[in-house]
Amino acid sequence: MKTPDQDFLSEYKPLHVPHEYDTNTCTQNNVVYALAQLKEATADEVGIKLSLLAPEISLVTHQKNAEDVLNYLFNKGLIKAINKNGQLNYNLSKIETANSGKADELL
Repeated sequence: MKTPDQDFLSEYKPLHVPHEYDTNTCTQNNVVYALAQLKEATADEVGIKLSLLAPEISLVTHQKNAEDVLNYLFNKGLIKAINKNGQLNYNLSKIETANSGKADELL
């Protein structure tokens, strides 16, 4: 029997960022991969990136998939978005610069 903690962990596990585009994986993995490559992008921009990676699929399909996946991940709190000029720009919230502060040492 599953515990409530197991249900929570399976529902809100950290987002996995694939290391490459894979035509045999789920759409979510490829959308996350494309977003990681772009660092920050709108759903349309992610769709364009996907179209470059898999040109055999229509741009409209890529953009719709990107919009659906990014909205789902954003609503779940797994990615962030910033409203710029009326459009959501999604990002993975990765820390890209080192912290310049110091931690207090315990003596």
